[in-house]
Amino acid sequence: MEGVRQAVEAVLAEGRIPSISLDVRVEGREVFHLTAGRARTVPERRAEDDQAYDLASVTKALAGTTVIASLLEEGRFSLETPVSTWFDEVDTRVQVRHLLQHASGWPAWRPFYADLGVAWGTLQARQRFLASLLAVPIECPPGTRHLYSDLGFLCLLGIAEAATGQRFDQLFLDRILAPAGYPDLRWGWPTAAATELCPIRQTLIEGTVHDLNCASLGGVSAHAGLFGTARAVSGLADALLRATEGEPAFRGLPGRTLRQLWHSPGPGSHTAGWDRPSTDGYTSTGRFFPADSRGHLGYTGTSVWVIPSRKAVVALLTNRVHPVDDKEPIRAARPRIHDAVAQALGWDRPLA
Repeated sequence: MEGVRQAVEAVLAEGRIPSISLDVRVEGREVFHLTAGRARTVPERRAEDDQAYDLASVTKALAGTTVIASLLEEGRFSLETPVSTWFDEVDTRVQVRHLLQHASGWPAWRPFYADLGVAWGTLQARQRFLASLLAVPIECPPGTRHLYSDLGFLCLLGIAEAATGQRFDQLFLDRILAPAGYPDLRWGWPTAAATELCPIRQTLIEGTVHDLNCASLGGVSAHAGLFGTARAVSGLADALLRATEGEPAFRGLPGRTLRQLWHSPGPGSHTAGWDRPSTDGYTSTGRFFPADSRGHLGYTGTSVWVIPSRKAVVALLTNRVHPVDDKEPIRAARPRIHDAVAQALGWDRPLA
């Protein structure tokens, strides 16, 4: 795996991404781990071996989708259940499936945090947030357009809590972390790698969520908010992969339903809750990840991919938004590092 180490170190040497933590598992066993760089630039703080990062939208795959999968497997509702079952403000054509596939017809994003008028994280803030979300009209018929949308997963947060009467963080703990063996994933982490010098909060964000909508909800959501190490991310992803294969040790996870979701494509690259390698132009997975790969990216520079045909998991975490947001370095780094991993594991050659 020396080529992987060299690829990571070469990216860091360019000085545009402060730190990287990479963990690779094959058949449940860690085959590579490296953390290097700076968790914070000024004053400098070196990244620890098991450095925690703000996972951003990787939360959608590891928490949002898995909690919904658990509720689906339990029979609380189906993929075809209209969202209006819980929220009659929403167009009756919008189904749970459309939210997971980023095909609801909702826009990509709205700054709900800006108009709450109450202290962030309070019950009143969450209620006002949900009311504002549900008032947004859809822009096209559900199922006809693929548009990556935080609004859909924010609505899934509301559905999960309305269907169970429990907070989302408790649902994630009970339904996912506990049966997975408690990988160390948390909602906030004081020593996490620093992210952006936030113009809204007028401070360097370190240990609290980077996403402003999630921050206004108190740091817990189905679309963002999770923090964790590369080992914890790969550990949970590996548990989910093994659950989809029916491994008895992970029978408590919604493996059967998650497998169904991984094979439920919508009008775009996303299956129900997870993404696939692009077959048209740029793809963050590089040249060699198999077509059955399922994963997700996070805005802060994070990603996780499971590769069922290779029984493998790749977790790549960075704080690329620190201290300012520049997308080009991570866009170049992701396929470069993933190519190095794939070549080290022989994925550039046909399966025997």
